[in-house]
Formats: sequence, structure tokens, C-alpha cells
Amino acid sequence: MKKGEIYKLSPDFRGDYSADCYNHPFVFWEQENADFNGIMLTTSDNPNFKNILMKKEHIEEGYEFKFGKSPKRPNSYIAPLYLLKDVKYEHLIKVGQLTEEGLYFISDRLHLLEHTDWIYYMKRK
Repeated sequence: MKKGEIYKLSPDFRGDYSADCYNHPFVFWEQENADFNGIMLTTSDNPNFKNILMKKEHIEEGYEFKFGKSPKRPNSYIAPLYLLKDVKYEHLIKVGQLTEEGLYFISDRLHLLEHTDWIYYMKRK
């Protein structure tokens, strides 16, 4: 795995993990021991979550993961979270890639992201 690659949980393994934790694709950022740290991607513009708007130029074309999802959800955002992902690598599939501009965009905002895991974060909400 390389920094900036976009992954999602393979449908074959959805039953092995909490749906709450692996509903969204994420950008791989680094590995700590056997766990991955990543940044969740979403198309939600819900102001309660303070998601950070990306630009189309941040995501490489030619992959399954596209900028936006539909006319009702035309944009992509990063959740303001630096999430610990306790998932096996072989249960993930690569679906996209950030551009160099996308890598810089996240690097420049990494200090704004809360370092946590999804279950702990959602319990506080």
C-alpha cells in the first residue's frame, strides 16, 4: 500500500467487520504495526461533521472511485478524521488514487484531523 491510494472493503468480507466502520472508502496514509491509518472519503456535505471539500483535480481518473457520486451528491469530501483501520490488507480492494495535488491537499490539512477510530468517534456524537 502506498500513501494516497484509495481503498474500500471487499464485498466478500463485509460480514467480517462492522458496517459502521467500513461503509466509506478511505485514503491510505500510513501503517502502524498491523493497523492502517487512513482518511475517510464521503459525499456528505452535512455541516454537523465539518467535512472538508475536495476538488476534482485531487482524484486521479480511470479508477472505480470517482469525484462525487450523483447529481444529488456531486462533490467529494474528506472527513476531518485520521482513522485507525483495523482491517486485513487482503480484505481491501484498491479503487482509486489521489493526484500529487490531492496528496498535498491532505498533507497540508493533516494537523486539522482528529486521530481516532470510527467507533470511538461515533460514540461521542
